[in-house]
Amino acid sequence: MHWTTTQPGCLDAERELILIDQTPGEIIFLSAADTDLWCVASVWSQHFGKQLRISHAFALRQPVAADHYIENVVRKSKLVIARLLGGKAYFAHFIQGLLDLKEEGDCPKCLILSGTDSDEEELAALSDFPRAISQRMFEYFRYGGAENMERAAKAVDQLLENRDQLADPVFVPEFGTYKASTRPGTARIWICFYRALFQAGDLEVVNALFSVLEEKGFEVECLYSASLRSPGAQAELLARARNRQPDVIVTTQSFSICINDGERVSFLEELGCPVLQVPVALCSRALWLNSLSGLAPAEIAMNVALPEIDGRVFGTVIGFKEEERRVAEVEFTLKRSKPDYSQLNHVADWVKYWAMLRRAPNANKRVAIVLSNYPNRDGRIGNGVGLDTPASTVKLLGRLRTAGYIVEPCPHDGEELMRWLQSGFTNDRERSYGKPQYQTADKQRLKAFVETLPPKRRDELEQAWPRASQRDIPVAGIQLGNIFVGIQPPRGYSEQTQAIYHSPTLPPPPEYLAFYLWVRETFGANAIVHVGKHGNLEWLPGRSVALGAEDYPWLCLGPLPHFYPFIVNNPGEGSQAKRRTAAVIVDHLTPPLTRAGLYGDLEKVERLLEEHAHCLSLYPARAAELEREITQELQNSSWSNDLPGDAKSIEAIGNFLCEIKESQIRSALHVLGEKPEGEREIDFLLSLVRVPSGDRPGLLQALHTDSSIDTGLAGDAPERGTVVPNSERSGRGPSQFDLKNLTAAQRDLLDAKARTWLRDVLRGGIETIAAMRSSNPDLERLRTFIRGHAIPKLSQCENELENLVEGLNGQFVPPGPAGAPTRGRIDVLPTGRNFFSIDPRAVPTQTAWHCGKTMAQRLLERHQQEQGEHLRKLALVVWATSNMRTGGDDIAQALWLWGCEPVWEESSGRVVDFRVLPLTLLGRPRVDVLLRVSGMFRDAFGETMRLLATVPKRLAEQDEPLELNPVRESWLRDQQIALERGLGREEAARCATLRVFSSEPGAYGTGLLPLIDAGNWQSKRDLAEVFCRWSGFAFDSDGSAQNQIELFRTRLSEIEAVHQNQDNREHDILDSDDYFQFQGGLHAAIEHIRGSAPSTYHGDSSDPDQPRIRALEEEIVRVIYSRVLNPRWIEGMRRHGYKGAFEMAATVDYLFGYGATTNLVKDAHYQEVARVLLLDPEQKEFFKRHNPAALEEATERLLEAAERGLWENPQKDTVAALETNLLELKGQLE
Repeated sequence: MHWTTTQPGCLDAERELILIDQTPGEIIFLSAADTDLWCVASVWSQHFGKQLRISHAFALRQPVAADHYIENVVRKSKLVIARLLGGKAYFAHFIQGLLDLKEEGDCPKCLILSGTDSDEEELAALSDFPRAISQRMFEYFRYGGAENMERAAKAVDQLLENRDQLADPVFVPEFGTYKASTRPGTARIWICFYRALFQAGDLEVVNALFSVLEEKGFEVECLYSASLRSPGAQAELLARARNRQPDVIVTTQSFSICINDGERVSFLEELGCPVLQVPVALCSRALWLNSLSGLAPAEIAMNVALPEIDGRVFGTVIGFKEEERRVAEVEFTLKRSKPDYSQLNHVADWVKYWAMLRRAPNANKRVAIVLSNYPNRDGRIGNGVGLDTPASTVKLLGRLRTAGYIVEPCPHDGEELMRWLQSGFTNDRERSYGKPQYQTADKQRLKAFVETLPPKRRDELEQAWPRASQRDIPVAGIQLGNIFVGIQPPRGYSEQTQAIYHSPTLPPPPEYLAFYLWVRETFGANAIVHVGKHGNLEWLPGRSVALGAEDYPWLCLGPLPHFYPFIVNNPGEGSQAKRRTAAVIVDHLTPPLTRAGLYGDLEKVERLLEEHAHCLSLYPARAAELEREITQELQNSSWSNDLPGDAKSIEAIGNFLCEIKESQIRSALHVLGEKPEGEREIDFLLSLVRVPSGDRPGLLQALHTDSSIDTGLAGDAPERGTVVPNSERSGRGPSQFDLKNLTAAQRDLLDAKARTWLRDVLRGGIETIAAMRSSNPDLERLRTFIRGHAIPKLSQCENELENLVEGLNGQFVPPGPAGAPTRGRIDVLPTGRNFFSIDPRAVPTQTAWHCGKTMAQRLLERHQQEQGEHLRKLALVVWATSNMRTGGDDIAQALWLWGCEPVWEESSGRVVDFRVLPLTLLGRPRVDVLLRVSGMFRDAFGETMRLLATVPKRLAEQDEPLELNPVRESWLRDQQIALERGLGREEAARCATLRVFSSEPGAYGTGLLPLIDAGNWQSKRDLAEVFCRWSGFAFDSDGSAQNQIELFRTRLSEIEAVHQNQDNREHDILDSDDYFQFQGGLHAAIEHIRGSAPSTYHGDSSDPDQPRIRALEEEIVRVIYSRVLNPRWIEGMRRHGYKGAFEMAATVDYLFGYGATTNLVKDAHYQEVARVLLLDPEQKEFFKRHNPAALEEATERLLEAAERGLWENPQKDTVAALETNLLELKGQLE
């Protein structure tokens, strides 16, 4: 029946069902902590015997399990004591069951206590006893220990007899020393662990860790505390450090100390030494060995993501929870923590390296600096998004030399460094012929190393790479005294191109292992630095987190301390490096952005439009003449065909030019430790305050309000390609500021005024500022913000180098948040910090919910406007990085398209469930959403994956008209087809709801980048096949994954539209290969499978208050004309020599990638890119001087586009010129 109220999603119903089969007892004790259960079982079982029942509380989050336990055990008891971790919302169904019993008058008395070290009013309010009683019982467990458990048992007796005079708890110090070395060592190591383990006697892992560290020659001290958040524990640790400073702290404690707000210094920073996070896993070792996830989602949150907020460095797990003994009286099996000595020995070696960094003189340290190189060509050495990697590496070398490291010789600049690297062997086999091999890895040592690997990995390597090298293996790079600058080896797909079609988890080649083995053993590195986002080490096959000896990142890197300068706006891929390679991120600034402006015939047409607007009413004859001139210019231009087919009007041309002109593009690359200066500093500051953020006004709007410019605002005309929802149009009136409502001259004047104002603020400008202070409070607020926050934080940019060097000295690198500065995230400054992301359980945030809903609504209206019907089937790309930046815009968008909304826990902001909204509230049909999530999202957002996989199940159950619920329509049909194919009813129903797809666990990416780079494809069919092979694992609400390629193909055959969002303008879709791989890959696969191309959209939420939807074709056009062909960008890149040429060649590659996957790159685009970037005489000279290999590679790529027919009708003289250039280049390079 059609209903009009929301329905709960019951997310907990999808958890694993574990029925607790116990006979009833008078007293029930439940806890989420094994230490609680152990202590209670040890003491209370002697006191209460068979009257007592004990169980783990987490099993009761599952509604069926909760109902079963309540009906069979709780209903027949007299007293229930529950210590709950996570709050009321985490056990909502169980608590509601208790309340329902109470309504029936058949409920035992309940004591609901917090499972943390803080008493929680919300939980205590659920108890049937006075607040003082629940407080006293909470204190027994908070202090813990045998004596308090005895008193708690006596208290239970009293409560059952309705007596409330409970004994005081025995105070147990929240901090203490468990054991310490009796002799000095080579370094001082602290082990910090929970007091609860000490009280429960669960110390086997702590003892084992103590022993392996002592065996390394360290002086070790084991310190317990109730929590590192405790002020008392922090004060004790600081006091001890003042007397005897530790070199390294190793901790097994969870969560975050939660006091680093970006302005204060945490006590860990005061301690000043690295803090290594090595928890005990909550699963058994057997489960971990067979798991590619490594840890459960809840463990990733509490043991990885939250400790990262403190600046702790996550290593791996050092033990597991194993069943210890069955306590028959209470019908419960107790678990204990058991050490894993393989893991412990690795951690001990890791600690040894960290201690060495702190103790050894810099002159004795050896550091490996690694530059990534993909594609494996000489024109593309030093990948690093937004970073001038060669110049940054030279800056780092100089700073190391100043700090006392032996750097000899030291290159003068990045250009010289690149010449030195290319003078010897590199990954570019063609260009390496005849060049010297400056160092080689011994083939016999590699063979011996492989023989020590776990059998599974040894067999994999032998099968994938059967031909062993007969010679020593060259190692690409140069040694500069005690510093090695190396080129990261190839991943392997360039050597085994057929593997792209069938092996997403191809092991790295032996040469890859040899490189890192040489770095560790032959060169003898004490630490390694990978420069710039990002390399390939952290993406090798293996567990997603909590790695072990058989995981390839661990096999390669070993126990080396790892540092990673990384762009601050990329928390997802940075988190990947932190969690899979124990990287200490040292984040760096994004490049400055500038207004794109216009150039060439674009600028000429704009001037004609301005004159036309002026003459329209005053000189109509001249206006008509100008219209003819504009028409003639359009006929002669390369971009006229990029105007919408039905919108060649003066207004449409003006909107097109406005969008290009006002686009934000990079004006330079960043160099580590260098603050933007001059106009680039103005660019950067303007990008921070250009648009409103939170309660902070936007500078352009504030200046416009303050200025005497007459804009003639009469409403907010929508931008070309932008849909304004009907629901919002009525509220947008004359006061709404929009640049499109200004003339070109007015926009230019406003931009100039903003830059002048910022220069004045930078200089101090007291007189002008005083005048503005009295007339415009918004400008005063902005001035205070810029001078008080933005400028001081930007000025600390030198921390990028200083903190990296401090890290190499074994010092603590302070933590800081990650995000996009231009999207209002000023808190990510200053850079030079070990960034962290977000609590994955809080996605989507309420802010993201607002933005995602708006994006969804605008997408629906855009599609209906273009296609004349409701959108029914959508494929949505979901990445970890963007959702970490935004708090989950994509997840919010998917939920709203489905017709659902999140349920947040009020106290924590975590998402605990969802609601299905009625169709009457939606006022539209639901959308059947397929999600292609990235491998990183799969790993980092386990609970969100469960949420996304549960929603289609609930929608399939709704009794709604099929034309309004395409999820149910597909479910009914697909279930029947599966039944006819022989599947069981339950399995058929399950498969019919699967909508979340990703790569195989342990694998990452789509396969398209190596395929296209290798040229090992013939048609779109090949692209579609590889994309499906790398994307065809379906993820269910219980966390399981299955290879469902055929189901994936079936889903794609019905897709009407593809959508991907971009949340900032600090990059664009031709800055990265990921966009064409995911968005373009979906487009290609759908087009091949169903025989026609889907509508493909691009979402722009760089201004979250005014998100926009464009067709992908429109976005490609916008990027080509605003950046790729723009003299401002070209000149900005030229200032960076080799890396600037690298960026140009990379853009050509990514343009080609979109052309191959979508056919949306037009002939005119290829023609203009060839003419402007590659054939222009000044450009050719620039390439030849700084990076001739990049010119050769980009030229080859455009010629490939012509050969494959992507560039359908190239001009013959253009192709001839490209071919001539290519011959000349090959001759010169030879």
